[in-house]
Amino acid sequence: MINSIKKLINITDELQNFEELQNIYGWVRTVRSSSNILGFCLLNDGSDVNGMQIVLSSELISEEKITYFFKNVNIGTFLNCTGKIIKSPAKGQKYELQLFDYEIKGKVEEGYPLSKSKMNLDTLRDFIHLRGRTNTFGSIFRIRSSLMKIIHDFYHNEGFLHLDPNIITTNECEGGAGVFQVTENDISKPGMLKLLPDKVSYDWSSDHFNSPVFLTVSSQLQLEVLACSMGNVYTMNKSFRSEHSSTSKHVSEFIHLEIEMININNNDLMNISEKMLKFSIEEIFKRNNEDIENLDKFISKGLIDKLNHLKNCEYKRMKHCDIVNEINNDIDNDEKLKLALPKLQSDDDLGSAHENYITQKYNCPIFLTNWPMKIKSFYMKQCNDADIPINGSCESFDLLLPYGIGELIGASIREDDYDKLLNMMIIKNVNPKNMEFYLDLRKFGTCPHGGFGLGFDRLVMLITGMQNIKDVIPFPVFYKSCKF
Repeated sequence: MINSIKKLINITDELQNFEELQNIYGWVRTVRSSSNILGFCLLNDGSDVNGMQIVLSSELISEEKITYFFKNVNIGTFLNCTGKIIKSPAKGQKYELQLFDYEIKGKVEEGYPLSKSKMNLDTLRDFIHLRGRTNTFGSIFRIRSSLMKIIHDFYHNEGFLHLDPNIITTNECEGGAGVFQVTENDISKPGMLKLLPDKVSYDWSSDHFNSPVFLTVSSQLQLEVLACSMGNVYTMNKSFRSEHSSTSKHVSEFIHLEIEMININNNDLMNISEKMLKFSIEEIFKRNNEDIENLDKFISKGLIDKLNHLKNCEYKRMKHCDIVNEINNDIDNDEKLKLALPKLQSDDDLGSAHENYITQKYNCPIFLTNWPMKIKSFYMKQCNDADIPINGSCESFDLLLPYGIGELIGASIREDDYDKLLNMMIIKNVNPKNMEFYLDLRKFGTCPHGGFGLGFDRLVMLITGMQNIKDVIPFPVFYKSCKF
């Protein structure tokens, strides 16, 4: 078996074996000749940042093969190489490979986009199928892979069960806004739609599931079902949102880390959120330090300092009403702020500008708790702090991150009182008939429980310092764009 470059370097570090011939493979990053008897090539197989320098010398390989190499090997060529590992006399690399033999496995035609000089991130988005070969996206995707494993490690260590609910569902979760509907039929074909006096009708009985179904926007409700019989659970399902937005933070398909815990309160949820985030940062330094250093040096300046700050600082906890009052008071007392930020009403959501302002002011993540029930979902536990429940607050929080990330986590304790939940469903225009399974949880052995949702891709943005979510997803699907 041919080892990856990363594994080969690790083996060499451990055994210090410089005698055996080694086989490596990869794509050519750079190639240059200093004469017809000496040249160099940088090979990278995606396993690490640096790759391996290949040294071609007439002492070990024929001049004919060297000539053929530099005539036929270009940036992007895929090679199999055989040679001997030696300690590198040059700076920037531990080892290099003295080439004994090579085989060209994949040639490169003219017009290879990555053969050009440095390309910016916007340009690379036009070459999503090739950008993984660059140093930047190699680091991003290796970090993404490690972070996925880190999340699984964390929750398994905490005793959670990993259970993924269905993603094709009859449940629209929060009212049906922004859902993708699923059908096996082409409804544009003649006869599929029936014209009625007041509307166009479609016969769902002829479709695959005999009823309307959707791609899930959240697995939360099913996770609640699982938690109320199995204890603490989590999923890393895909979720789908039909939001007509082209911002740097929105995509139509994303990985959704969602957890559900039983017999807890809001503080417990905040504690495990903070613990998970700090654990993730600590582990990524251990597992992908070279990738973090690469991004810090070339793409995300200051990344290491930011991550260390998030790992070590105290996360602040503040109520929604207090934040609103504080922001409004700051606006009243700062002429420049009056021009930059609109004032907030007591039941307002915070905009991105407000989130950035308050996290920059305190220079730390903020758990924003006790949101107004009017702007939150029907299932959130009511705080009983108002005569009319809809006018009160709920046991909930958003975790706001600095550095332009904004909301990373949305969480709440779930309402476990049957009558209160049913009443809020009616107030929020949620049809109880479609939610009988959910109400049953409150009738048959209800228990205190709560959970959160976190956009995994936004977490990757935080860890890598990237400013556009499309740059941390291998194949991003977003408004007006599904190319693969």
